[in-house]
Amino acid sequence: MNKDINIVLTTAETVVTAVDLAEGLGRILKGADVQYTFPWKKLGAVSKSTGVAGAAGQYTITPGALAADTDYSFYLTQVVGGEIITERITFTSGATAPATPDVVCDAWRAVIAAHVNAGRLAVTAGGTTTLTLVASSVDNYNLTAQEISLAGIVQNQAPIAPVGRGADLLAEGIVDSFPAVGAAAALPVAGLSYSEYTFELMAPKGNGGFNEQTSDQAVLLKVYADEGAPGTNWSDLDAVIDDVIDGTYTAAGLLGSNV
Repeated sequence: MNKDINIVLTTAETVVTAVDLAEGLGRILKGADVQYTFPWKKLGAVSKSTGVAGAAGQYTITPGALAADTDYSFYLTQVVGGEIITERITFTSGATAPATPDVVCDAWRAVIAAHVNAGRLAVTAGGTTTLTLVASSVDNYNLTAQEISLAGIVQNQAPIAPVGRGADLLAEGIVDSFPAVGAAAALPVAGLSYSEYTFELMAPKGNGGFNEQTSDQAVLLKVYADEGAPGTNWSDLDAVIDDVIDGTYTAAGLLGSNV
């Protein structure tokens, strides 16, 4: 398969007319300029994925009954730097019971902070009478209650993996395949969410064989559209792609047709 063709639509360029399918041609436009054109009959399939901001996993841990000579502990397991790390987070009360639950939580936060500073964990510890642990990125961790001195562990937020985020697309090396003459190629912008629209094409490449005919090879055309475009620009564009995917886009007919 040939190298993917990438087109990055900025906020101003993400409009419903950025994808124009008519007269037997599919056209991808940036502003008023045609960026890429392909024969509609060469289109095999269209798919999409919309952006997801992602969320870090979050738990709340509550100490149990306040008593003297008691271990308040749990185990925290997390992947840090590619290594699976498990640390015991513990506080042992002395001869006198803790006055309030925040005494236990303060001790837990101190232990966790030491592990974070040592690069052993990647979490943020908050809360007062309960301990709230938030992963420092969109990953997660596992908690295991070890002693009966815990009232409970509650998952407040399951981790959600980010999709189509500008920073991740940059890390993947996504860059517009057709920069304007004399201009730098468009790049995704960190902090923004992009929908990825994939057009599976059969495009001509090379020649040879009988009468030096060109041969068709599979190509993926990927359009990255900023979902934060003003007004209904992105949602209208997304609706057009939905119509193409489900075959109800009337201007061009069914996929593979020679309109």
